[in-house]
This record gives sequence, C-alpha cells and structure tokens, in this order.
Amino acid sequence: MSDQTTLCNNFDIRNIATANPSPRMKFQNIHLLLMTVPIFLGTSYVAAKIGMQQLLPLNLVILRFVVASFVFTLILLLKKGTSSIDKKDIPQFFTLGFFAITSFFYIHYTGLQYTTSTNAGLIMATTPVFAALFCIITKKEKVTTRSRIGICIAFMGVLLVISQGKFGDLFHQKTLLGDGLLILNALVWAWFTLKGKTVLEKYSPFTAMAYIHISGTILLLPFAFFPTVFAETSLLQQLPTISRATLLATAYLAVFCSVYSYFIWYLGISKIGAVKTAIFSYFNPIMAIVAGILFFDDKLTLSIALGGLFVILGVYITNQKNALSSDNTISAK
Repeated sequence: MSDQTTLCNNFDIRNIATANPSPRMKFQNIHLLLMTVPIFLGTSYVAAKIGMQQLLPLNLVILRFVVASFVFTLILLLKKGTSSIDKKDIPQFFTLGFFAITSFFYIHYTGLQYTTSTNAGLIMATTPVFAALFCIITKKEKVTTRSRIGICIAFMGVLLVISQGKFGDLFHQKTLLGDGLLILNALVWAWFTLKGKTVLEKYSPFTAMAYIHISGTILLLPFAFFPTVFAETSLLQQLPTISRATLLATAYLAVFCSVYSYFIWYLGISKIGAVKTAIFSYFNPIMAIVAGILFFDDKLTLSIALGGLFVILGVYITNQKNALSSDNTISAK
C-alpha cells in the first residue's frame, strides 16, 4: 500500500516527537518507531494463542476488534474534519472489512490452533508474493523476471517450513491443516492489499483502515450473542469465565497490534516512503520465531531456519520497487 498522504495533517503526533526536532532527530524517531512494529506483529501470534486458551477463535476475533474499533472511533472523533467518508463508499468498506477483518482473522486464529507461531509468522510473510501472483494472473501490473524469481524462492522456503525438509511426508505433517489455513489467509490478505488501493487513493491510510476495522467488526457483532457452527459457545457466554491474562492478551492485540501498529506503519510511509517502510516487515517472521521459542518452546530446526531465510529473501526480491512495472509497492500486514 503506497498512499503517500501525510498522516500528520490527520492525526496529532506531537506527543510522539519533540518540538521542532532536527532532520537527524526526525530520522531517528521514525526508524525507532518502525522497529517497534515487527515486535508487536511478530508477537501477536503468541498473544493470540494465549487468548485462545480460554476463548474460541471467533470469540477472540470479536473481542479484539470490538476493542480496536472503539479506540479507532475515539481517534476519528478527535480528528478535525478529515474522518468522514462518502456514503457511496460504505458498501466498499464493508466488503473490504469482511475480507480483512471478519473472515481473515477467523481463518487466522483457527489456523493458529493447528500450527506453531514460527510457521505462522513465516507463512504470513509470503503475502507480497501472493499479491504479485495475482498481478500475473489478472495482468493488472507487469511482473518482472526478478519478481518471478522472488516468488519461486519464497515458495521453496514455505515448502521447507511446512514439510520440515521431509517432502515425501508433506501431507502427513501434524501442522498441515494449520499451515494450509494460513496459506489461505495470506491469499485473502493479498487480495485485500490489491483491492484496498481503491480506497487509499481517496482517503488517508489511517482513516481507511479505521473504517475497514469498524465495518468488519459490525459484521462480526451478531456472532457474539448466539452459538453458531463457527463457535459452539458465544462470546457472551464465555466472557464471565475469562481470566485477566486473556483480557490482557486481547487488549494487546487490539491496541498494539491493530491501532498502534497501523498508525506507525502508515506514518512511516508518509515520512520515509513505502519502499523503505516495507523493509521493516522482513523482521516480522524473525520476531515470530523468537517469540515462539521463548513462550511455546517451538523448535528452531535447520529446515525452519533455511526456509525462513528463503521466505525473507523471496519476499524482499518480490517487494523491490522495480519488481513491478507500477510504482506501487505491495506490502503485507
């Protein structure tokens, strides 16, 4: 997503930076802030697994985005004259909200139940690769040879991670179901990345993402009150029994992984450009691996380490500015 709209005009960041900082201080501030985003996004897998110890995947999704949407709404209300959207765009925001929030995170959290945090972080890092594949299929943007090479390298990495280097036993791996769901997740997010460009051409990134979150949350709300095939126990039934740890994990996901990370990410785009900002996304799978090892005793095998390197290298090559004929850089969440 390469909207270069300056977020400073739409959101008060005076509490983040010092008054009238020098160019060198501005450079240091934004890069330091961007370094915090992979920490939150990489550890989001751990927080989600903690939350799902007591909450069903769909219920965790609902609770996370109710909190996130509440915070987004407060920020939009505090903004001056730049937070409204045209009524004709409401259906588009609900469509994007369905794919980016309602369906995406239900698939995401369900997949996390059947795989490791390490695998999840590495597989989700391939989103820009799938976005480039969609460009090839739809012929909306010309994909260069460099990008095609990056796609092949990243897929080799994913295959190594999923198979653990035992390609003959690929369909017998314990994490196959979870890995498959997360690959589907990466496809959904890649589609959203391309479709989301339409609203980013009209609205600031923060405003667009706020309304996408709110729209997706509205679609989730009916599932909070009644048991369904997606959650045999409703959120309303589970709420009285959840612990402080689950509430803290949910708040962490909502405030730091949704609201804060999105704001800093798009602030980075406005300050140093999409290409330089996208580089920081390559730290996400690394943080996911570290968090998985520290909190869940995930094993860092040679296959995962080698596969992870392939994924990061492939995504890096695919995400280069001249990998696509368009100036737009495709970046993953």
